Amino acid sequence: MPWMAMAFLFGDLLFQRSTQLPSWWLPALGLLLVLALAQRWGWRAGLGLPLGWSWAALFALWHQPPPLPDDWVGQTAAFDLTVLSLPETRPEGSRFIAAIRPPQNDGSAVWRVRLNWRNPPRLRVGQVYRAQLRLKPAHSHHNPGSWDYAGWLYRQGIRYRGYVTAQGWRLLREGDCCPLQTLRQSLREQLSAAALPEAGRALLLALALGDRSGMTREMRELAALTGVSHLLAISGLHISLVGGLAAILFAWAWRRTRLAQRVPAMLAGASVGLLLAGAYAAISGLALPTQRALLVLAVGVLLLFQRRFRSAWQVFAIVLLCVLLVQPDAVLEAGLWLSFGAVAAILVMLPQVRSRPWWLALPAMQAGIAVALYPVLLAFDMQTAPLGMLYNLLLVPLFSLLLIPAALIAAVLTVFLPGLSWPLETVAHALDATWRALAWGAQWSPTRLDRPGAGLALLSGLILGVVLLLAGPGVRSRAAGLAMLAIVHFPKAPDIPAGGFRLSVLDVGQGLSAVLQTRHHRLIFDTGAAYPSGYNLADAVVLPWLWRHGINAADRLVLSHGDNDHAGAAVALARRLRIGRILSGEPARVAPESSLCPSQYFWRWDGVVLGFIQPPWAARLGGNNASCVLLVQGSWGSVLLTGDAEERIERAMLAQLQGAAPLDVVIAGHHGSATSSSPAFVQAMQARHVIYSVGYRNRYGFPREAIDRRWAEAGARRWRTDGCGLIGFDFSSPTSAREEPQTHMPGHRRYWHFPDTPCEMTLPVPSSMIGGLKSIAD
Repeated sequence: MPWMAMAFLFGDLLFQRSTQLPSWWLPALGLLLVLALAQRWGWRAGLGLPLGWSWAALFALWHQPPPLPDDWVGQTAAFDLTVLSLPETRPEGSRFIAAIRPPQNDGSAVWRVRLNWRNPPRLRVGQVYRAQLRLKPAHSHHNPGSWDYAGWLYRQGIRYRGYVTAQGWRLLREGDCCPLQTLRQSLREQLSAAALPEAGRALLLALALGDRSGMTREMRELAALTGVSHLLAISGLHISLVGGLAAILFAWAWRRTRLAQRVPAMLAGASVGLLLAGAYAAISGLALPTQRALLVLAVGVLLLFQRRFRSAWQVFAIVLLCVLLVQPDAVLEAGLWLSFGAVAAILVMLPQVRSRPWWLALPAMQAGIAVALYPVLLAFDMQTAPLGMLYNLLLVPLFSLLLIPAALIAAVLTVFLPGLSWPLETVAHALDATWRALAWGAQWSPTRLDRPGAGLALLSGLILGVVLLLAGPGVRSRAAGLAMLAIVHFPKAPDIPAGGFRLSVLDVGQGLSAVLQTRHHRLIFDTGAAYPSGYNLADAVVLPWLWRHGINAADRLVLSHGDNDHAGAAVALARRLRIGRILSGEPARVAPESSLCPSQYFWRWDGVVLGFIQPPWAARLGGNNASCVLLVQGSWGSVLLTGDAEERIERAMLAQLQGAAPLDVVIAGHHGSATSSSPAFVQAMQARHVIYSVGYRNRYGFPREAIDRRWAEAGARRWRTDGCGLIGFDFSSPTSAREEPQTHMPGHRRYWHFPDTPCEMTLPVPSSMIGGLKSIAD
């Protein structure tokens, strides 16, 4: 059975790499063939792989969300929308999931979408509004390490997102749908109305209802840096805890009744525990991870009722198979790997610590789990906490045995006895005190952990080291495992020769961020945007990409100017990355503290010449024309990064740049706006490649048709980040300098992505196709 489960898992993973969905007949035929072979030869591990592929394909075909008509996308249109989810209310507006249909629709076609609403009315679950919406396909930032937002929405049955316009709306009816979500909203309002400390209220809502919207950005960062985020998101730990405690208490009472002679107390307790765990999962919103945790518990109870002996690994395999049958796309989420990885580590280590006293067994088990999950965290580019094991050792028992049960009891008492406030206040103050103690401890503990990268070879070495360390039969194998874990963390020899460099232009939407690497130095040019919600491109894109490549420090951060789409995420980046020096064209408009980019200033790194070439008088300007302009010249290539510098600055730099032409790469000024890339400038650059760093279906229509035609007529190949994702150039040798740029999206497109934006521009694309909507960051 374990080998069958592993084969099914790999077949599932193989399908999830598909770029498009197959026709129905192919997986159906594959499933019938597997069943026929199993009927003849029995179930063998070799059948697991085609079974996993076929089942995942049929599941994806059955659950694919319907497409919107093309003429509804990118246009403002009237829809009837029903609020389906608990609205997340923030200062900048509300965000929620809605079911929409056009007013004239007969009711047969409904689409689930994710909406933002600025200055909304008092939204309640089940309400039906008629409003003007503007929708576009959900889109992710396509870089190694970036979170696949579009895939996450797709697994919830959502392919489109948008916003309610400022035009008129009206409430049609309160509605009678979604009783569960309505109950959750009532509970949230009761808990929110109580006089509680801010952190305590936010944690209480998270633990009781699975609602983390009250947690501030600082709280989320602290949870990630200390490794306790899993305690604040209702998951397998919480569901199992509720079910287990209920089962133990009910079984204890059941044994003292005559009914125990007919039904064993263990089975009665397990049934009641499953029922209460299901109620808790329902109140928490039944998110996909919660559904998965409840399914695992249900399978465990079912196996218990069968009263057949099975080894721990057989139970593990059966539960894994059941989860993959119900949620094949769960293999794309870190939660599945973290949950089953932790259980696998416990099963491996349990025989080794069983004979030890609990005060030794518990830390050893926690250490083993932390080591086992380390490769998973790296593979999914998640935060690794240096002292996470210590914090979990202290807080997991505290939350499991005291705070979570107390939070649930207090929430229930508040519902049935609204006038009884002291239980809720007591729990909230306890949570607040715990959080303040955690924040105090984090001040004295390291928050940065140098990461070794996340390449396939490195992850394979880490996994092998973990297996040898935890499951090794003797001291020698454990020593070998420790050695492998240490080796992958050794500094790597530089693979860029003197005079060579690499340029990576990241996909940060409507903005700019690029990373320049020489043999021993790293420079980051711009960071992308940050938004009032706390979402920022440093945490979402730049840092995960740096960590994936083992980059834990930068010698220089250049913020071309103060606009949000170029420098908004600088504070978040500086908070999590060691940076030697920060320069900007507008030091007064950016944070953190920076110095002015010196005009006509050149320096040399590892044989590569870098220089700021904007005119001296640009320092007296503001906005786009204050941009730092960076010229990079190596032995095998040259690059120009202009920020948002406009035609006035381009004219002033012409004489100097004509001496550097032809250039290999130019990042088009102001994202391909008509204010930059003047005819004289374009002709003088003689660029081989031009990059447009633009947002998907951006409302400005960048790059402009006239600008793209201008670069095309000058002989440049043109690339756009919204279609290519990350665009990388390797100028570390004469051979690599002549190669095609590395583009992330074409090789990593999946069946849930919309292939509606070109990577390389061939002919100017009409602005009506690439124009679109105002981007509202989630």
